[in-house]
Amino acid sequence: MSAPRRRRPIDPARPFDPVRADPGRDRGASLMMAIGFMVLIGAIAAGLSSLVTTSNYNRITLEIVRDRQYAADGAIEEAISTVRFLDRAGDGSCEASAGSSSSGLNDLKIRVDWENVCGVVRTSTGELVAQRNVVFSACEDTGAACREDAVIVRAQVNFEQTATGEVTRTWVQSWSVLQ
Repeated sequence: MSAPRRRRPIDPARPFDPVRADPGRDRGASLMMAIGFMVLIGAIAAGLSSLVTTSNYNRITLEIVRDRQYAADGAIEEAISTVRFLDRAGDGSCEASAGSSSSGLNDLKIRVDWENVCGVVRTSTGELVAQRNVVFSACEDTGAACREDAVIVRAQVNFEQTATGEVTRTWVQSWSVLQ
């Protein structure tokens, strides 16, 4: 039990001062401020912790997707080189309808299927030349042809070639990341 507080006699010559009249009325205010401050700091720390954790999980997911896309890009570039130098009298001609290759990158096995989409164009001199376009589709290698819903990257490339079949230029007409 605490001792009773003593009251000072009121001096009629001095004006009334409520702080001096009850010096114990602020008792515990600093404790409440300290508790409020700690709760505020705790809430900010919890929010930041949640943000860091969520960002880390998103980073891992994005890293997996990015690795798949880079692997598919690399596999298509490799397939473009392969198709460019195919023997035009054999598989490289417009009569060849399709082909495929597999490669590994970023610990992923990627399959690239290609399909010739050929046409004939007339040059400025009036000569007929094969317009050899090839559509490349890259997906994760499952041992079978790429399904339409599994394609990661698709590209259409034009192989400009002479009448003898030699490729003089390669033009990328479209390059789409689908997944």
